[in-house]
Amino acid sequence: MRSLRKFTLALWLFVTLVLNGSLSMYLHPFLNVGVNQLMPIGMMLIALFDDTNSKELWLAIGAGVISDIYFFGVLGLYSVCLPCVCWLLQKVARFFSEVFWVRLIAVLLGTILINSYNWLVLNLMGISNISVSALLGSFLPTIGWSLVFAVVTYKIWGSLADNFPFMVKLENYQN
Repeated sequence: MRSLRKFTLALWLFVTLVLNGSLSMYLHPFLNVGVNQLMPIGMMLIALFDDTNSKELWLAIGAGVISDIYFFGVLGLYSVCLPCVCWLLQKVARFFSEVFWVRLIAVLLGTILINSYNWLVLNLMGISNISVSALLGSFLPTIGWSLVFAVVTYKIWGSLADNFPFMVKLENYQN
């Protein structure tokens, strides 16, 4: 059981992915044009809390691939943008203070980046035909829902990232 502790974040991200799909299905009338990004928000918060663990980029790639298969059936949306955004957040987190509001703004900007990247790729591939004005109109509801999800799950992801870092032996940090 001790060897499974280093995969706790991955298991919780999978639970979040399933919860993300369920919330998308049941909250669809309330989301209006906003995008439910509960799992990417969790991954971005993990990147902000544990900015020195480079193995979490592999976690972001794995979460992105599984998320692409689960939601889109097309590889390359979350499997590319999620690791890139998490890498960027890990680099930026070293320069910003570890304050709730700074991390919240970083996560909200990350959700806008992910939403814009998905729009660009889906339009270029011809899978969707959404106008720029519709994309810009979806930013406000997406930011609203992302704000709610980030505030509600902030402490949970912080505790998980601190107590169960991905692929790190905890015995090295305990005395």
